[in-house]
Amino acid sequence: MGFSSMYTAATGVKSHGVLLQQIGANLANVNTLAYKSGDTFLETLGSATSAKANSGIVANQGHTSGQIGLGSRVAATRINFKEGAFQNSSSSTDIAIGGQGFFRVADPGSGGSYYTRAGNFHFDKNGLLVDSHNNILQGYSIDQDGNIGTTSQNIALPMKEETDTYGNKQMVVKSDPKGTDYVNMRTNLDSGAVDNSETEGSPFFSLLTEWDGTSNTPLTADEYEYNSSIQIYDDNGNKHDLIVYFDKVVNDGDSSDKRHWEYVVTVPPGSDAGSLTGTSGAGLVMAGTLTFSGDGTLLNQSAFTLAAGATDGKDLANWEQAALNSNGQPTFSVTLSGATGTPTAQTVAFDMGITSGTDSWDTSGVTAADIGSNASSLPGMEDGKLNALATTDYYGSSSTISQSQDGYGEGYLQNVAFNSDGILSALFSNGMSQDLYQVNLYNFKNEYGLRREGSNYFSATTDSGAAIQGVARKDGLGSVVSNTLETSNVDLADEFAYMILTQRGFQANSKGITTTDSLINTALGIKK
Repeated sequence: MGFSSMYTAATGVKSHGVLLQQIGANLANVNTLAYKSGDTFLETLGSATSAKANSGIVANQGHTSGQIGLGSRVAATRINFKEGAFQNSSSSTDIAIGGQGFFRVADPGSGGSYYTRAGNFHFDKNGLLVDSHNNILQGYSIDQDGNIGTTSQNIALPMKEETDTYGNKQMVVKSDPKGTDYVNMRTNLDSGAVDNSETEGSPFFSLLTEWDGTSNTPLTADEYEYNSSIQIYDDNGNKHDLIVYFDKVVNDGDSSDKRHWEYVVTVPPGSDAGSLTGTSGAGLVMAGTLTFSGDGTLLNQSAFTLAAGATDGKDLANWEQAALNSNGQPTFSVTLSGATGTPTAQTVAFDMGITSGTDSWDTSGVTAADIGSNASSLPGMEDGKLNALATTDYYGSSSTISQSQDGYGEGYLQNVAFNSDGILSALFSNGMSQDLYQVNLYNFKNEYGLRREGSNYFSATTDSGAAIQGVARKDGLGSVVSNTLETSNVDLADEFAYMILTQRGFQANSKGITTTDSLINTALGIKK
């Protein structure tokens, strides 16, 4: 009997030792990123039947044999997947998961993969987004049109080789330039203005007639009422000024209360690499008119561009009605010469607040020479649609209300950012951003079946089931939190309380061993 009691106490010592080991592991990882604490559970080892003891009187007034316990053992250990607290991080590549899910990282050496909640990632010299063990975060790639792929792959920056000014080759992450293909300009033109340029026979194209592309000042200040400029980009990323000149037309042959303005859209003659290069028409890209009601509301617009192959920009017969794009906006073609790259032709839509509902003019085949001095000859947009904000002709100073364009120069990577959907975006020095990847998140049918692999990693097992691939904020998966790291979920107060209880249990069982040993020695001494 003495040996049985010693064995029982020994099982208690052993099982409480395992409990203490688990507590020690939790405390050791109290500051480990995304560490998930473990819980260990004990169970009775077994019981021996004793014929001389009973467990109570049963319903038939009989007695049952009693049982005496034989100790305890470890029943199970379980990972506590409760979410840890979040802490802010200064690194934009540090991310956490708010809710369910795991990141997956691939081992480039073995080809295997692990699952983790630790999001302390960084880009290595090859542009791969890796953790502290150089395992690569996985995600879906996003193409230039914003389409998200369906195959998980290594997340990597789109690095390109570039030669610097010293002839050295280096890898960079670069945003390629985009030539301007849309210009939006809204102005108010003073209804009280005078007609500064008057040309007999063609008052609607006086500015075009007065323009001199061979002069340093193609139009002098007394030849127009107002101008507005905006910087645009060619396909090589060079900047150019786009200047629109406006002048009121008084001798318009219109007896109604309508008011008319002429305009020309220009670039600096030195930037014009088209057919008018070196001529007096160099820099002219569009000419036209604006028609306003008596209260200053824009009613219609005409637009003319140089005919293909024409080299005389001052001949009104060479100016044909501008093409309208699918949005009903007039367009012009221009070839721009800049500091870098070969000049290329580009088509630009010019929007002043009115568009054609049918993408066509109400009269076709008209040239600027056909207009003459009668406003009734002006073509207009068929089924004109006025935008909520459009060019106006109100009394007061002429001014630019708003303007924008969609081109940009080249840019270099400055930073990256994640949003709550796990979209990784590159931010460039030219003010542009580009979505690169969407981080994959994974879930399991039984996350308690995951196997700890050390280094904050888990691996799938038959008990956990295969990983279920997804993305943030869908199908029950959590969100991605940027500039944030998940901390350990160890509760120090609880662990210290468990430690005290475990210590007492260990000491009590140790005392059971020593007491049993004393009894055995006493029994052995009886025969002496």
